Amino acid sequence: MEIRFCTVCNESIPDGEFDAGRAIVSGEKSQHVACALRRSVEMSGWRSWFTFLLALFAAGVGTYLLVAKLGQKVEPPRIVELPRVVEKHVADNLRATETRLDAAISAQGKDLKAAFEEHMSSRLAEHGSSIREATTQAMTQLLTGSSKEFSDQIRQVDRLVIKLQQQMADLVDWKIRIQQEADQMRRDIELAKRREPAAPPPAKPTEPEAKPKPTPTEKDEQRLKEIERWRKRLKDSDEDIVFSATIELARLKALEAVPDLVHVLNKHKDFYARLGAATALGEIQAVDGVPDLIDALNDKDDLVRTAASEALHRITAQDFNFVSGLTKNERIRIMKKWRAWWRDNETTVRRKLNQETK
Repeated sequence: MEIRFCTVCNESIPDGEFDAGRAIVSGEKSQHVACALRRSVEMSGWRSWFTFLLALFAAGVGTYLLVAKLGQKVEPPRIVELPRVVEKHVADNLRATETRLDAAISAQGKDLKAAFEEHMSSRLAEHGSSIREATTQAMTQLLTGSSKEFSDQIRQVDRLVIKLQQQMADLVDWKIRIQQEADQMRRDIELAKRREPAAPPPAKPTEPEAKPKPTPTEKDEQRLKEIERWRKRLKDSDEDIVFSATIELARLKALEAVPDLVHVLNKHKDFYARLGAATALGEIQAVDGVPDLIDALNDKDDLVRTAASEALHRITAQDFNFVSGLTKNERIRIMKKWRAWWRDNETTVRRKLNQETK
């Protein structure tokens, strides 16, 4: 059994309603007679008349059935062929109406689209300049940021180039000094070969004269002045100059500068300066710098930690397998081993390197 619903009120219509004439079928649509009459009154045009006639027809059938039920003898109207004709006309007109409705909706949609495009064009014309200005500002800001980053990278490269140039200049100066010293030694040897041995002075039976106190040679005085100059440069605000000072003090084996190098190792913010200080302490074999070099094994920069480990090895000839890339806990365990070993062997190392405490 197929259940039909009224297309007006959406309520179900039992089959008995159709038999009693209280409901009608039009094509694939079903309606109550009352709903159809109310709908026909609200509608206009020929469709309303067809619906109204169909509803009256159904109402007449219902009235007849009601009268027949009450016992009145009334001949029912002959309506065998009429519903089929009406249903066909109603269905055809419904399809035509739907086609015209779709065409009207499509035309209205095109009009709405044209109006929308016109509205958007006017809005873009009004705000086009603002959009272009905003885009230009955004691109300018982006390019400015990129330019700043590029400039920072160039400055870093310039700093590295300056450091390399300074180191090359130091190497050239060192080579020149070595060459000069070698030439001087060669000349001294030639002069010594040409001289005749001097006759020993006659022995005098006098009391031995007191040995005069040794005076620093000109070379020693020059060395002390150079050490003092580089010690002052360790306090310069330019980290490149500080790094160059650490290299020069390492070359001069300046034990006098150990406290200043320890200060740079512990306090300087530039890792390159701390790296130079650790390397210099190792080159000088500064025993007084061992505790600070052990602390530097936990420096925040891996290169400084590696330089401190190499410096400790140069001073003590010990190696506790400290390598690059250790975790913090592994570094701390090795530092404890270093401190324990230093407590037991500090005196021996000082005596060996002739740096005993005063």
